[in-house]
Amino acid sequence: MSHRLAKFVALPLLVTWAIAAACSHANALEWGVGGPPQKRRDLAPIFQLMRERGLTQYRTGLNLTQDAEPGEAAMFRQTIALARKYSITLHPLINFPFRYGDRTDKGRYPKGDRDALYRQGFDRTYAFVRQFKDDVSDWELENEINLFAVDSDGKKLFGRGMTAADFEMPVMEDWAQVLHGASDAIDQINRETGSHLRKVLNTTSTMLGFLDFMESRGVKYDVISYHYYEVAGQNPHRHWNGRNPPFDLFKKLASYHRPVTFNEVNCAEIYKPAYGNRPGDPLTEQCLRSLRDTFQYLKNQKDVEIESVMVYELFDEPQKKPPENRFGLMYEIDRPKVALFLLSEFAGGRLSAEESTELRTRGL
Repeated sequence: MSHRLAKFVALPLLVTWAIAAACSHANALEWGVGGPPQKRRDLAPIFQLMRERGLTQYRTGLNLTQDAEPGEAAMFRQTIALARKYSITLHPLINFPFRYGDRTDKGRYPKGDRDALYRQGFDRTYAFVRQFKDDVSDWELENEINLFAVDSDGKKLFGRGMTAADFEMPVMEDWAQVLHGASDAIDQINRETGSHLRKVLNTTSTMLGFLDFMESRGVKYDVISYHYYEVAGQNPHRHWNGRNPPFDLFKKLASYHRPVTFNEVNCAEIYKPAYGNRPGDPLTEQCLRSLRDTFQYLKNQKDVEIESVMVYELFDEPQKKPPENRFGLMYEIDRPKVALFLLSEFAGGRLSAEESTELRTRGL
């Protein structure tokens, strides 16, 4: 083959390789967990365990209230230092005073009107996030606010909520002001500092109209956070939609033209009263199959850019009432469940021979 011909042959091969490499990178999932903040647990052994298990993403809450915020900032600095040491990406979730019924932010905005709610979201976000603009890129603006929406009978919008009009109610208008202020604050930080911080907006179930409603009220966001809990046998390509025909969840999310993080994922068997939370229990074993299927769907879909998958949550919380006490991947730091082995398998993390056997004997 002549040198000239070889160049023409090699060029398409190089282009093909580059495209394939780029697609592979774009489709690569990062895996992680939701877990406790520094003020509740020593995060060093947690982050060490995560690194061994191939988990790189950690979602944790921050309360930006008058009584909590000073301590939150100091603790979060410690969290950032530990995360850097163990190569963990942090995903902070901001909670505002309004979540706890405080419209005035302890009297800072005495009128308690919607302008006060906007100021609460803006001022709290600006003051806190600006401190950490060089350390954390993604900031999630509250959690499952869509579940505060109810119909005229007081029922939540499960199986509904696909349009912005479904969320036109006073409580959502109030929350829109808080989140509008928060998103404007992050935009201002970006303008002032040249940062590229991203705003993350969350919804769940069929309530994707929440995203449209918030955007129509001036809430700007860069990433969608979605929570997914399903029982075995469910297919997100034919997602439950109440009395309406099923829809393809991934195609619907792709229609928003933003990357997505599935940052609360677990099986829905946990919600069932008979869930035993122990190996060999029928619903616990079914939960493992459900998780396996969910992970495979998320890994294999091609419609939407999913950046990360995080399981809720790392530890059981026995002080809570069922089912909230049993979502953990571990009973405690030294007592893993089979679900942690399954997540480690997908994340490419360390598994002992005994742990691999636990998965293999279950067909996982």
